[in-house]
Amino acid sequence: MHASRPEAFTCILLSLLLIAIPCTALYDFEGLAFRPAAQGEVVGEVVTGGTFGLANPPMECTITLDRAPKWARIYCGVWGGTEKYSGWAQFTVNGKPTDRITLYGQDDRNEGVYCSGHGVYWIAQDATGLLGPGENTISIATSKGEAGSKIDGRVYAVMVVAAVEKDGGDATRYIVLEGNENLHGEGWAGTNPTRRDRVEVPIGGMPSDGVKKAELSVLLVATNRGQPDYVLFNGADLGVAPAKGTYLPGAKDIGNEQSHDATGGAGVETRYVDMESFDVTGLVRGENLLVFERDRDLDGDGNITTTGATPEGEDYIHPCLAILAVTRSGPASSASLAVDSLEVKNAYAGEPAEVTAVVRSTGAAPGGPVLVTLVVDGVSAGSRDVTLPASGWVEVTIPWTASEGTHAIAVEAAAPGASPGRAEKTVKVGTPVDLAVSVGQPSRQDNAASPQATTPFPLAALAGAPVLGWWLSTGRSRNIAIFLAAGMILLAFAVPVAQAAGSAQVTAYTLPVEVRNLGGSDAPAFEVTVSLDGERVTRLSVAGLPAGGVVREQVTLHAIPGPHTISVVADEKGEVPEREKGNNRADARYDFP
Repeated sequence: MHASRPEAFTCILLSLLLIAIPCTALYDFEGLAFRPAAQGEVVGEVVTGGTFGLANPPMECTITLDRAPKWARIYCGVWGGTEKYSGWAQFTVNGKPTDRITLYGQDDRNEGVYCSGHGVYWIAQDATGLLGPGENTISIATSKGEAGSKIDGRVYAVMVVAAVEKDGGDATRYIVLEGNENLHGEGWAGTNPTRRDRVEVPIGGMPSDGVKKAELSVLLVATNRGQPDYVLFNGADLGVAPAKGTYLPGAKDIGNEQSHDATGGAGVETRYVDMESFDVTGLVRGENLLVFERDRDLDGDGNITTTGATPEGEDYIHPCLAILAVTRSGPASSASLAVDSLEVKNAYAGEPAEVTAVVRSTGAAPGGPVLVTLVVDGVSAGSRDVTLPASGWVEVTIPWTASEGTHAIAVEAAAPGASPGRAEKTVKVGTPVDLAVSVGQPSRQDNAASPQATTPFPLAALAGAPVLGWWLSTGRSRNIAIFLAAGMILLAFAVPVAQAAGSAQVTAYTLPVEVRNLGGSDAPAFEVTVSLDGERVTRLSVAGLPAGGVVREQVTLHAIPGPHTISVVADEKGEVPEREKGNNRADARYDFP
């Protein structure tokens, strides 16, 4: 056995570092999408209460309930100051502290903690068994001021959402959605000037007949008075024109640091936070679309400004909570079930696969367990009994040994006295998935000349690794080897510092991105991340990709003209088992004109 050379080991290590794909946690600068926290129906009402406005901890709120809630959740918002620091937050409910929650910032990993942007946290915790009839007190403390804690730790809000039964009340169908979307302009996105102006939130499963009242409540964090922003429901602009301040015609300012004023009235001053409720009785449908917008080009000049006497949008704003409650006259709905989010994971010939789906109560809750059955090609392939929790939904996983071929997959949910639910899809099973990424030349959106690609990155540096290894194996000069290694590192990681002469104007470019599935099995859902000069600037959600299929996207990048590196990675988190991972990434360097 030969002793390994330290120089050769260094060469191999450098090569591995060059091709390593980073792993991301739950934090996402661009925002975390809304997802249901609870869905169901109560003969009674959905009540909210809280304290709003950025302040030092502890922050406390009280809420009085007629009886113990059928379901309840407590929330708070915390300002981290930056995504790079960690700290903690802790609720106390009616004098009893809950478990302390560690806030990891860009390394966040806690369920129920939504962190985005430069350390804006939205934190959720179940409180169904913690609240009771009468007055309830909820407080939140953080690590602000604690020795060794660098997190800012001030609190935006602490609040409660509860579904409470009421004798003789009407039936209220509700859905509570939580997340932490980050809508922002170019100046608030780190090194590269990305922007995010709009987010859409579908809301389904609502009654549309016999509606007595429908109310939509939203909570916005990091709001700024005087900078317009908008909330739309089924295409209608909600709220009234601002009563104070100077705005261009047509402007709305839902997030104006004044809660409960968006539909008229004085409201309450709440620094950097807005809680608003809207009557949407005439707008609600079975399937609905909620939209948050950061800005609009109100003067039609093609540019949107957030400064000056009459801004046209927010610098940044974080929608974090949406509650839709629809009350019908008459008796409660019958029990009804729905199945959605059906996904088949790791379905390769002869291998154990998993079929997952979400089972929801879309009417009154069923009186007993729900039988969830997996059906493959019309034949039962397994089942599970589940009990829906107070939130009204549960994710169910059923194992399946996949066989080669194309299969009809269905998940059915049934319970005595309840309308059944079903979701289905077709999947192809064969050899493992193989995602392959490619990028085309970016082009200016103003039709100027396209940039020219230079040496692919980091492939040019990797190409030098065999040469360096040969040089070391022959026993040649160590100094020259070190010089070669340094050159490889500079070639791979150097970020251009010189910008195009005479130009500092941020320009919009279009980047063609293509992802193919070269494998023999359908790929489940995955994400594609796009980075500019080593900083992630956007992500694309792909719902799934059939075997042999391709998805093409035109990605908008905002950059200053000059040399830039681009990296595009499919399934950066490594959640999709593949036969080949090396082609999941495409890198190139371009001169942006």
